[in-house]
Parts: sequence; structure tokens; C-alpha cells
Amino acid sequence: MSDLYYDQYDYQIDNDPYPILKRLRDEAPVWYNEKYNFWVLSRFDDVLTASKDHQTFSSAWGTVLELMPEEPGQSTIIINNDPPYHSQMRRLVATRFSPRYVMALEEEIRAIVIGYLTPLENKQSFDFVQDFCRWIPMEVVSALLGVPKQDRKQINTWGDEILHRDEGQTDESGICKAAREGMISYFSAAMYERRTNPQDDLMSLIATGEIRLEDGTTRNLTDGEAIEYIFLLAAAGNETVARLLANACCYLSWHPDQHQKLKDKPSLIPQATEELLRFDPPSPIQFRRSLKEVQLHGITIPAGSNIALSTAGAARDERRYPNPDRLDFDRHEHHLSLGEGVHACLGAHVARLEIRIALEEFIKRFPSWQVDKAGLKRVRTSTVRGYSNVPITVER
Repeated sequence: MSDLYYDQYDYQIDNDPYPILKRLRDEAPVWYNEKYNFWVLSRFDDVLTASKDHQTFSSAWGTVLELMPEEPGQSTIIINNDPPYHSQMRRLVATRFSPRYVMALEEEIRAIVIGYLTPLENKQSFDFVQDFCRWIPMEVVSALLGVPKQDRKQINTWGDEILHRDEGQTDESGICKAAREGMISYFSAAMYERRTNPQDDLMSLIATGEIRLEDGTTRNLTDGEAIEYIFLLAAAGNETVARLLANACCYLSWHPDQHQKLKDKPSLIPQATEELLRFDPPSPIQFRRSLKEVQLHGITIPAGSNIALSTAGAARDERRYPNPDRLDFDRHEHHLSLGEGVHACLGAHVARLEIRIALEEFIKRFPSWQVDKAGLKRVRTSTVRGYSNVPITVER
């Protein structure tokens, strides 16, 4: 087992992590990375249990290894906190992400999708990501936040630059820091403007809304809390949906039998979305800090350890899924790709709606296409996995 090795910074592993994740599940379901000092859980049941147990596996130190501090409570970002603060912050915007509210956005989202597809209709070839899907989630979350149309591409660019890591890099590059500063500066100005001139958007709700504390009193968010909340929603709403759609474009081309199912029966797209999320999760790893000693599979994980919950490992666990390496749109099985427990994805309903509409409208206009594998390029981050470039040729 001396040759068994995994880390999220290695480009070769990132290109196809599934063989090594299978070995981890089979040979070392609790595995320790000495180089970066973290433990990996890779089986479905273990990842599910840990995701639901924030009292043992805490997010208060953050969820990205290279950004985890020595002490907790240094961030006011909602995903870097546990209840009760996490719950208070989540409730502030929960109604804007409820199924009823989200479904009312369908017409607006469809118009955004069609707006990007229309210029492509007469083209024989184009880049599925750069010409289409990378812009959809940012347009949607920007519309929810209240970001003007003319500023949305800049927000998208900053979001990409913030997440990028060079191979083996475990700290922020100059480009990353500059992008983070640019986005925070932009949303700071927008937040202050909303406090004096509130509108019917998420930025105004965050800037002027109140959270209810445990003692029953209420308070407004501080400037820092409001700015970081807006920043998080913009960044989180940008990356994962774009990567899932890019993966979908590739897998539909490479699995013509599954592609044909969607052409024959478009109503299958929501179910196919769940299988695509399972098959290759765009958010393949999340970190926690153990608050107490954990005994698992005969291994002792000390209190105070950094623990990687491998969503990608869980997604292909033979103990949970029959033929897990097979893409099968007829599956009806639960996955962990949008989180579990208190940290389940706040924007899950929005994400599912965006993906469904994007695939419906794309397949309607372009029933068949081929991916140029030589032109594929991946984004390189430690937390999000997928393609930045997917050149395709349309078959007419």
C-alpha cells in the first residue's frame, strides 16, 4: 500500500481521480496524507455520516484545506461556520431559495439561456463552456443579487481567478488575491448603496435584513458579514453549475445511448441531472476539522485533525451503487453531490433549474455534437473539478 497516494493539488490525479479513490475505498477507507496533514474518508456511508454530524466534523475552520486557520471563528462566511450562527445566516435568505420562489424564476432563466444560444444556432463549431455555459449561472445569480448586466462578466472572471491554483500550489497567487480584492471592493460599494437605496434583490435583503439570535433578539449584519455573504453567493453560484454543464456536454457525446434517452424523452432531464451530479461531482471534496477523536475502520483520527470528505469517492462506491462507473439515466438513487445536513447546498433548487433549462434548450437546438477531446482543458482548483474549455462540432 506504500504506492497509495492522493491529493487534490496533483494535476495527474485530478485528471481522473476515480481509480485512486476506488483503491482508497477498498484498501484504506481512512487514509492519512502526511505531506499535507489531512485524512480522507472515501466511502459513501462514511461521507454521509460525517456530512450530517457537524458536532464532530466541524466547518468552523473552513472547508478548503489551504485556507483553514489554526483557530476557528476567523470567518463570517456561512459555509465556514456551524450552527447556531450558520442557521441564523441561512434563514436570512432561505425564502429566496425555496422551491416556490425558484420556480417563479423559470421564465427569466430560460430567457437568459436562449439569449446565449441564439448567436450559436448557425455555427458549425464553438466552445460549449466559453461561448455558452460558463455565463449562465453567473447571469442567474447576478440577477438574484441585483448585479447590473454590464458588470456580470467581470464578476465571472474574478470568480474563476479566485479559485485557480497552479499544480502543487497551496496558497493564493497574486492573480487570485487581486481578483478577491476586486470582487470584495465591488460588492462593498454595492452593499453600502443598497443600505441607502434598497431594491427587490438579494443584496438589499442581506444589507438591510436582520438575523434572529438564540436569545430571541435580532440584529442587522455587520458590514463585513454582509459583504462576505454577497461575495460567497456570487462565487458559489458561478462555478459548480458551469462545471456540471460542461461535464454533461462531454458525457452526452461520449455516451450516445444515454444521450438518445434525453432526445427521445426530454422529461428525463431532471433525473439525468441527478445522475450526472453523482457520476462526476463538480465539487468533489470538502474539508472539516474533527472536534473529538474518531474511531473508524480500526483507525483512530485524533481530535483537531483536518478531514477530507470525498464526495467523488462516495459517488462511485460499489457498496452503495450497482455498477457505479456506468452512467445510467435510469437510476433513482440518492447522491451527496449537493451536500447533506446543515451544510446542504443553499442554492440546490436554483442549480437544478438552471441545469434542466440549459440542457432542454441546448438539446432542442443541437440534437447531436462531437467533442474535440484534443481541445479539452480543465479548470485547476483544489475544490471544484471540471472543464474550462469544451470545443464541439455540431452534427446537422
